[in-house]
Amino acid sequence: MKFRNGMYLFATAIVVGTMGLASCSNEEDVVAGGEEQGVTSKVTLGVHVNGGVNKKASQGDVNLGGAIADITNIVVVPMANGVYQMPIGFGNLTQTTQSKVMEASLLTTVNEFMVYGNIPAAVAGTGQFAPFEYSVPSTQEDVDENLADNGFTAPLCGPMALIYGADAKTFATATDATAENFWLTAGGATWTADQTVITDATKGIKIDGVKYQVGVLASKVFENTKCDVDAPEFDTPDGKEALTADNWETEICENMKLTGVFVGSQTNVINDKLAWSGDAWLTDVAPSSATVTRATFADGAWADVTGKIAAVETDGTQVVAGADFYTVVAPDADKLITVSFQFQNNTGRTLTLNNGVQVADGAYAYYSVKLNNKDGKDVFSAATTTILNARITDWGNGTPTPPLTADVVIGVEFDVNWAAGLSYEFDI
Repeated sequence: MKFRNGMYLFATAIVVGTMGLASCSNEEDVVAGGEEQGVTSKVTLGVHVNGGVNKKASQGDVNLGGAIADITNIVVVPMANGVYQMPIGFGNLTQTTQSKVMEASLLTTVNEFMVYGNIPAAVAGTGQFAPFEYSVPSTQEDVDENLADNGFTAPLCGPMALIYGADAKTFATATDATAENFWLTAGGATWTADQTVITDATKGIKIDGVKYQVGVLASKVFENTKCDVDAPEFDTPDGKEALTADNWETEICENMKLTGVFVGSQTNVINDKLAWSGDAWLTDVAPSSATVTRATFADGAWADVTGKIAAVETDGTQVVAGADFYTVVAPDADKLITVSFQFQNNTGRTLTLNNGVQVADGAYAYYSVKLNNKDGKDVFSAATTTILNARITDWGNGTPTPPLTADVVIGVEFDVNWAAGLSYEFDI
């Protein structure tokens, strides 16, 4: 299934074979892992990417460039009255392998399916299945050692992959499904939707609605800072030219390196039932391209600046091109969420911020905005992309760490018609 506006989903199907029922004592064939008892039926299971994986995309594109990345470690876990059974692994779906089928035996008491994609096998594997909690650690402590020195002790986490998932308590069934016909539109099986049980007449089970459990923040940073020759925020050490309007671009702007983005108040743990918990700052220190090294210069009125990122529909798919960061985020119902862009001072000069804190050459400064939900829409939602364009107008407006308080610049927000997402614009 292709989720409208560029969010691609995959579906799973379970096709019951014609071998009839077998005793549950035939343990070597039974896909069971708990105490739930019942008869079993030999089944064929399949997974398929609807719409196809057109080509391999880099993770940075997060399926927003018109190409679909591989879906790795696809696992379907049957549940019988709340008891996990043995998981069924399908491996990966790729550009050349868009569907797979396999056989297993399934208890007829199975009435729920958990489906996972892109969660590591060490977490959601194909051995005896157990409840799990999954999170990604941050490497930011190794990048900016000044965080703790400046009083920033909040927990950090790293961005996750594009996690797919479903907790399917209803599913479609068919009495005429086979491994050959269950993906066919013409001449395929006859499916009955919204079923909750499997009977001995059931020959196929199809699970739809396997979707992203994460959202994406697509962000781009501009700048139009100017040199204040009377009170420059950068010093002039021995051997350096005095700063002027003529050399400001080459001496300062080209050497303020865009190195990361921090997102506050993120839930950072997802569990086996696809529920989120935790509270941490998400750190993404991988710009979308190696060529992204600085903020894009954009002078003039902010409302008239060209080159801002936006969702553009191309061949029925919404594409967001040209972002500096494509950051995978957890759904978040908070009304005010801070996003901080990290810059490394590589100017060879000391930067004195407006709050008096000095940022030495090689150290980091953070330029922040606060995103507010509106019209009942959360800033970050699953299967939704949030777009942020921000412009830095003064290098002195930074802080030595991401701000833990709410005194940040707030700009104008507006909606775009893209998967119920929000778009934001800020002059910092």
